[in-house]
Amino acid sequence: MGATHSGGPLRGSPTVGDHSGTVCGMRGERTIVAGFVIGAVAVGAFVVLDRYEKSTQFTDLPGDADVRLVGRFTPKQVDRIASLPQAAAVECGTTLYGVTVVTSRGLLNGATVLTAASRPGLRWSAVRSGTYPASDAQVLIDERTAAAHDIRLGERTTLSRGQAVVNATVVGIAGRPADTAVGPTAPVFLLPSGAVAALDGEASCESVTVELRRRRDASTFSKAAHDLLNPPPTVIYDESLRGHV
Repeated sequence: MGATHSGGPLRGSPTVGDHSGTVCGMRGERTIVAGFVIGAVAVGAFVVLDRYEKSTQFTDLPGDADVRLVGRFTPKQVDRIASLPQAAAVECGTTLYGVTVVTSRGLLNGATVLTAASRPGLRWSAVRSGTYPASDAQVLIDERTAAAHDIRLGERTTLSRGQAVVNATVVGIAGRPADTAVGPTAPVFLLPSGAVAALDGEASCESVTVELRRRRDASTFSKAAHDLLNPPPTVIYDESLRGHV
């Protein structure tokens, strides 16, 4: 007679326990994969946000300025920044170090030269006496340097940097810029953009100071500028916007 089956599982047949183990294993694998994907997305998002947040700073910007972008900008990029709908006014600026200045009172080494903004609301210094430079042959000097070296209005100066030379007449004496980039002791001169470009050897622009149409659009503007420029600039907000962007 043939062998009879007693009702137990046949050898090699999966039991209920075997099925549940397989299902649990599959669920575990799906959980691990899903967790990995979510983790990767989160890390990617963190990297993007962290990269953006690390480039955000706050300081006291001059006058009506709301945002300052720091980098290296071509004239075309400056025009594109100015065309953003949130921007009311923009000023391109550059800081030059180690400039030699010759006056009738002597030689000043290691002077700092800043771009004299054309828009009153975006200027880094207020004129104490005289006038603001109206041409590339005119220069503004900070009051501390003027007093220390007895430099007066009408003084003729020669500024040089490498092989580049600019001659300019002192037409105004201004308060010392609050910008920490000028340093605590260096003589400070402000020249119009054309004269700064002549000293630098190119139409340079390493910062763009911006007045916004609406201050509440600061974050929107900065994000648009961040997406527009490559590499993205450092974003500096006016101190009054801290906690609002």
